[in-house]
Amino acid sequence: MLNLKILRTYKYVVDYASFKRAAEKLMYSQSTISKYIAELEQTVGFPLFIEGKVQKGLTEIGELTYNYAHHALIEYGHFKENVAAAAKRRTTIKIGGLERYLAEMVVSKVVEYQISHPQISFDLIHGTSDETLERLRAGKLDMGIVADRMVPASFTSLAIKRESLVLIASPKTYEQIVQKPALLTQLPILIDRKASVIFDYVLKDTNEFAHVIHVEGDFMVLAGVESQMCLGVISDGCFQEKEYHVLKVYNEAAPIRLIYPEKWEDNKKQQFGKSLLRQLQQDFFNSPQ
Repeated sequence: MLNLKILRTYKYVVDYASFKRAAEKLMYSQSTISKYIAELEQTVGFPLFIEGKVQKGLTEIGELTYNYAHHALIEYGHFKENVAAAAKRRTTIKIGGLERYLAEMVVSKVVEYQISHPQISFDLIHGTSDETLERLRAGKLDMGIVADRMVPASFTSLAIKRESLVLIASPKTYEQIVQKPALLTQLPILIDRKASVIFDYVLKDTNEFAHVIHVEGDFMVLAGVESQMCLGVISDGCFQEKEYHVLKVYNEAAPIRLIYPEKWEDNKKQQFGKSLLRQLQQDFFNSPQ
């Protein structure tokens, strides 16, 4: 491929019909202009100027070379404009999951990544695992963090954490159960109405609990267990073990998965996805299991 700098020099020489004028416009020395033209003629293999003088006009090869230089420089200008426009276009990456998962595992990594990639913007959308899966299927998310779910078609997954579904009681309620074990099946139990995994592992095939109260979210489960004489079913990642007593474990060490496309259609999203996968995998291996 012919050197663009040399082609530009040749075009200026022809346009101004003068080595001197071209040197002034390009702010080169005349010796540099002469050197570039000599290199171009050597590359082309034929003289470019009639009798070797620009004032005499162009040879046939010189005309062809000028036309090539003209179009090559225009195309290069378009290329630079497209590159600049692409750099300015912002790519938005949407990641969904429980608010707790996003806060614990994603926010810090997103902030760090955006500092070095200002053309990328992020939208973190909290929702239950079922809501997150539905948004992934509908194309409303690029990635999602879900608990113990089947991976949708055209997506793949990586286990990034393990949590167990447990039955908990406050220290005060636990003391009452120790004194009167029958309370275990008599007390009301709080569950998050949107956590379908609880229905699969706890309620589907059992009559263990006489009074089930559906509430909105893990925070309400914990608030109720702490303030009232009742039990709660919740993930063990939602609370500090010393604050509650675990009475029963249901799905022990169930995987929390990052769901992402098998094939990325956007290079910027793929680049971030690989970075996030690498960091989450490292966190998972370094965390106590």
